[in-house]
Amino acid sequence: MAKTQSFYNFSASVTTVQMVPYNAKRTGILIKNYAGNPFFISNDQADVTTKGMPLAVGEFLGLVRKDGDVPELAIYVATLVGVADVRIFETFGEAE
Repeated sequence: MAKTQSFYNFSASVTTVQMVPYNAKRTGILIKNYAGNPFFISNDQADVTTKGMPLAVGEFLGLVRKDGDVPELAIYVATLVGVADVRIFETFGEAE
């Protein structure tokens, strides 16, 4: 199975937006709050800041399919104030 990877950054703000779309070929994702303000992430776009997982500056979250996680789902993000500099690393392969 051929694997590819992608590195990029994303600017999260107080408006809830989709950070990454659903992708059945995504086998892993690492999301890090690199700088700015804390932000919240969720795979449900409703109430991201009240029900989502918070990530403070310097914290990260990794989701890996072979560990039983579901990294292919869409992920939504929002801050309570200001912006956050988010770094994202994704790996892709054929759906298993």
